[in-house]
Amino acid sequence: MAAYTFAALFLAHVLADYVLQTTWMVVNKRSVAAMAAHIGLVLGTMCLTTLSFHPWFIGLAVAHLWIDIVKTYAMPEGLFAYVADQLLHVASIAGVALLAPGIWPESPLSEVENLPLYFMIVAGVLFAARGGQYAVATILSRQGLGASRGVIVGWLERAALCVVLIGGWPAFAGAVVAAKAIYMGARMPGRDTTARNRLILGTGISLAWGFAVAIPLALIMPMMH
Repeated sequence: MAAYTFAALFLAHVLADYVLQTTWMVVNKRSVAAMAAHIGLVLGTMCLTTLSFHPWFIGLAVAHLWIDIVKTYAMPEGLFAYVADQLLHVASIAGVALLAPGIWPESPLSEVENLPLYFMIVAGVLFAARGGQYAVATILSRQGLGASRGVIVGWLERAALCVVLIGGWPAFAGAVVAAKAIYMGARMPGRDTTARNRLILGTGISLAWGFAVAIPLALIMPMMH
């Protein structure tokens, strides 16, 4: 049951941080109004993915608040702060799932067969696709290579890795990597050195993020059958 609860709460986190969070919330994170709106969203998405309310939701929302405060006020902007922020969020979700595994069984959605499995796949795909975009952009910018021009391709490759690994078809991960290699081979000719370096580095970071997200989630999946 802990794995089921984790899937529901993880999807809530991904929706709150990557799908429903507005540009205004991100840009104005230092304002009380924007931070409060975001935390309200965090709490609301937990209620949405479980169609219920549990006291632990308040605790998780408060933990999310403190993690965001530390990132916003105590850490310099960059990839390290971003990764640390997300690791702490996921760890807090896992902690609540272990401490209160009954959250999912108490949800009216628990009667829907295999729903947590779909939650996990959707959350993983969104986390890999959208989360990886920031990681790639940050590193390319730090290297002076400009913005990535393959955002959609990056989304697709990271999403594909999540689907095949979380779905239990690891053999197809090689096909995803091979497809990207073919794409790179077709795009390399005619590009200048900067564009080639951007493509190579961006691809490496993108695939690394996709595997880093998909593999841990794939390890959780056996607990959900």
